[in-house]
Amino acid sequence: MKLSHRSGFTLIELLVVIAIIAILAAILFPVFARAREKARQTTCLSNMKQVGLAAFMYADDYDETMVLAYEWKSKLDPYMKNRELFKCPSRRNLPWYYGHGLNVGATAFAPTCDPIVAGVDGKGLAEIACPSYKIFTVEWDRCLAGPPSGPTGNQRGGQLCFWAVCRIHNNGSNLLFCDGHAKWMNPNDFHSNTDHIDADGNPVDKDGNVLAPADAAVAESIWRKYWDTAYDVN
Repeated sequence: MKLSHRSGFTLIELLVVIAIIAILAAILFPVFARAREKARQTTCLSNMKQVGLAAFMYADDYDETMVLAYEWKSKLDPYMKNRELFKCPSRRNLPWYYGHGLNVGATAFAPTCDPIVAGVDGKGLAEIACPSYKIFTVEWDRCLAGPPSGPTGNQRGGQLCFWAVCRIHNNGSNLLFCDGHAKWMNPNDFHSNTDHIDADGNPVDKDGNVLAPADAAVAESIWRKYWDTAYDVN
């Protein structure tokens, strides 16, 4: 009588299969993570556009004047469905009043601003030069934002930091502009090469080194067209 032999995997074959699966996982997991973050980025962008609609409805009710910086998010409450629109799906841990920084420029909001820069705070719509370039609000690690001409450190009780850039979405952040459109940008293109701020509000690079403002900021000719509402790009 002839006995049948069952064939099976050898240990080496199993190890090869496991190694292949591990390699595929190492390749695909970052792709899936980027895709998931891209979806969150899109949701965040949509939320910012809704904030923009609320801001313009507010301006319509106040003689074509942009919202004032003091508790600016609360002032937009009557024009918004809920405060969840202020929250980024990638940063659910932040309170609703942080995460979006209103462009207050670099004026009396902090000492030693050099040069002085006009923001959107209480600005008439007709006063804003080239509104399609000018930042209204930007994903930020404070509720008030400004150009890289402001001092380091936390200002106004921590509400404002000129260096609190955010790179939450694939090394960039979403911005809402003064004409109502919103888009993703890398901070290197509109502010600085700052990766984040330390506890004292100083700019820090991706390696953890504290940066001097002059070394971190992009050229003034670049950042002015995004932050200075009096600057004519043309």
